[in-house]
Amino acid sequence: MSFSVQHDPTKLEFCGSGLSGLFAQKKNLFRPRYLKMLLEIDRFNKSAPKILEDPKYDTWNLGKYMEAFGFGKDILNFYLIPMSSAVWSTPPDLMLEFPAKSLIRFFYNHGFLGLNTQHQWYTVDGGSHEYSKRIIAPIKDRFRLNTPVKQVNRAADGKVELVFGEGKKEIFDKVLLATHGHISAKLLGNPTKLESELLPLYRYQNNTATLHTDASDMPKIPSCWSSWNYKIVEGTSGKQEPYTIYWMNRLQNVSKKRNYFVTINDPGRVAKDKIIKKIDYEHPLFSVEASLGQNRLPELNESGPIYYAGAYFRYGFHEDGFLSAVNASRSILKRDPWT
Repeated sequence: MSFSVQHDPTKLEFCGSGLSGLFAQKKNLFRPRYLKMLLEIDRFNKSAPKILEDPKYDTWNLGKYMEAFGFGKDILNFYLIPMSSAVWSTPPDLMLEFPAKSLIRFFYNHGFLGLNTQHQWYTVDGGSHEYSKRIIAPIKDRFRLNTPVKQVNRAADGKVELVFGEGKKEIFDKVLLATHGHISAKLLGNPTKLESELLPLYRYQNNTATLHTDASDMPKIPSCWSSWNYKIVEGTSGKQEPYTIYWMNRLQNVSKKRNYFVTINDPGRVAKDKIIKKIDYEHPLFSVEASLGQNRLPELNESGPIYYAGAYFRYGFHEDGFLSAVNASRSILKRDPWT
């Protein structure tokens, strides 16, 4: 995974691909402010993992951690917030509320805390569409698409009643809610105390992804082109507008003939004639309370008959949703789902 930052107001541009990327702009060699930021990044990378086993920091958010350890604004504004905001598709003004230990643990696990330490990322040929199709194939005749569920109720006999959009009701032995946490909370007609406490903790951010072929917002220095590219521009109101551009060719190997990009929350800079499609998504917003609640989420699946799965069980990513589904299946089946 590679990452770049462009800050239009100061004309700063760099990427994390080794020293050549950090100094892709040769003038950065002579910018004391930039060099100081690099030293702070190195200090953060070395010191941050030390808090992971200390319960004292369980309730600290990123803002509190950075202030307590004396980090300056530049490492936040030009590095840590851009990188974190790109990873979690979260507005930069909300990243300071992100749980410090969760962020640091994720960075540590993915090799982000160093130079040239990032792990090689792999993708499935054909993307999630391909393996979803294969999973569905043996049972596709049992799927009910376009069948909205209005309410989920525990029935008196230990089973579950589903109330569908048109008012029809059906009884099922077990139900797995693979919806967002807050949506699951709203669906429950008679939630338990634990469900009422945990599920509403997981809030979501609406984001618009624009698939396009407009390369004009990519780094001006070709060697800085990265999988994730964070750009900050001066808005019409004078306020800085940040957004992320994913280079899909590097990120998911989508084409060798043409460059494709996905811009998250485009402020109107993508050329309209180069837009292929716009898709609205919801991404989880993590708080300290939500992070602490994750320790208790497995309790939701201990007894049934209603079970839960979702990326909110861990870091909010695709593989986290997959892992939570495997664990939920294990609870439902009382055995390993692979056997």
